[in-house]
Amino acid sequence: MSSLISIGTSVVAKWPSTSNYYKARIIDYTDNNHYVCQFLDGSVIALPSKYVDLPEKFQRTTKRISLMRNEQIFLDHSLSFYSLIMSLGWIGIFLYVQHWFHYNPDIDNLNRPLSHAPYQQYPLIVIQYLLLWFLLQLIFARYFPHIGKEELIYLKESQPSIYYKHHSNSLFAFIITCLIMYIFREQIPLRELTKSYYLLALFNLGIVLILSLILLTNKLFSRYCSISFNEHDHKQKQTYFDFHLFISIRPGIILWLALNLLLLLTILKYNRQISIRFTISILLQTIYIINVFINETTMIRQSLDISPPSSFDALFTNLCWVPFMATFTSFYIGKSHRPVHTYILLSSIIFFSLGFLLQRLAIRQRLAFQALNNSNIDDSVMVNDSQRILTSGCWRWCRNPHLLAEILMVIGWTLPADIKCIAPWIYTFYIIGMTIYKAHYFDRTLRNTCTTGAYEHYIEHVKYTLIPFIY
Repeated sequence: MSSLISIGTSVVAKWPSTSNYYKARIIDYTDNNHYVCQFLDGSVIALPSKYVDLPEKFQRTTKRISLMRNEQIFLDHSLSFYSLIMSLGWIGIFLYVQHWFHYNPDIDNLNRPLSHAPYQQYPLIVIQYLLLWFLLQLIFARYFPHIGKEELIYLKESQPSIYYKHHSNSLFAFIITCLIMYIFREQIPLRELTKSYYLLALFNLGIVLILSLILLTNKLFSRYCSISFNEHDHKQKQTYFDFHLFISIRPGIILWLALNLLLLLTILKYNRQISIRFTISILLQTIYIINVFINETTMIRQSLDISPPSSFDALFTNLCWVPFMATFTSFYIGKSHRPVHTYILLSSIIFFSLGFLLQRLAIRQRLAFQALNNSNIDDSVMVNDSQRILTSGCWRWCRNPHLLAEILMVIGWTLPADIKCIAPWIYTFYIIGMTIYKAHYFDRTLRNTCTTGAYEHYIEHVKYTLIPFIY
């Protein structure tokens, strides 16, 4: 035992089934000389000694990170043939849907042939406002203060000696952005930008391709290893702003709501009235995104486990797919004049409310369980020597109730678009696919940390992965 790191020492430990290292504390040893590490979120996991090291050793070498290259479940396949085909497929779907919406003057009459006489475009206006948009969001992300107690500090494999810090201030930036758009609504060319929705999507795709080429040619693709701190440790070295993480997250996620607000201001200015279903869809989307902003640090830390934010897939998803496919529902409703039954609008509110309440309940129950240091034996299952999994409350219905809640919320804001056209539902199908992938990813990670027979014992208590009694 003399060669082991002493109990109580702060270390950097590898999270199972990923290449990411987090700050933890050694609280015990197992019989086979494994470290029992307690992470800052309360998780207690037994790890082999090769996955635990002192912070100063982790900073001085990339060997520890590189050893995990072949063990990461979801690697950066940006240059692989399979990933290239998948990326081209997503781009094809994205361009087809945007093209169909732009050139179809009457989306209510689906049998009518597409019109190939485009209305006037405004490329110079689009370029000017896109550049202004990126500049404003860069300033907000760089200089606005961090909001919340939990901070995200991380390392890159390519630059292990530098600490990067993400400022979780998207909610603050979103509020200021909305105020600016409202105050200068008379100076902003609302109608021109709204009509240039398709052109905005194309220009954003061009920006993604250029940024990806720059990152690739400068060999800036890198896996991220996040280290979280509940309180800022002033003894650590200076933290830097990460431009790569910024461009793959901030402009796109806020652009989602900015496009909705742009359309809302345009309708109010020129039509003087808005439909009920448009209002419901916009409102539910806004509540959903604000909830994401509130949990921004946790969401980004989870995303670092899946794909490097500087990869093409991440840039395309966050700058093109998310803002323009999510807001496609709003623009579709704004352009469509087909009436929607009242029961569909009521179902929309019910689905979203159930999802929102389920997500809040699941998070609250999990936090309460972690506050007890996973010691509630009656409402949990032991999966390894030092870790228990909650099996009471909504966590007894399925193993991932928080993901089920996300599906319900997305269905809720999409229902006002009606179910007679598949185009507004493409983003919903995408979210459903991603939640299924995340559910299996979490199950696979848990299975790798369980002792023999423990995972089977757990699924006997909680049989369903995502949807109770179905899946």
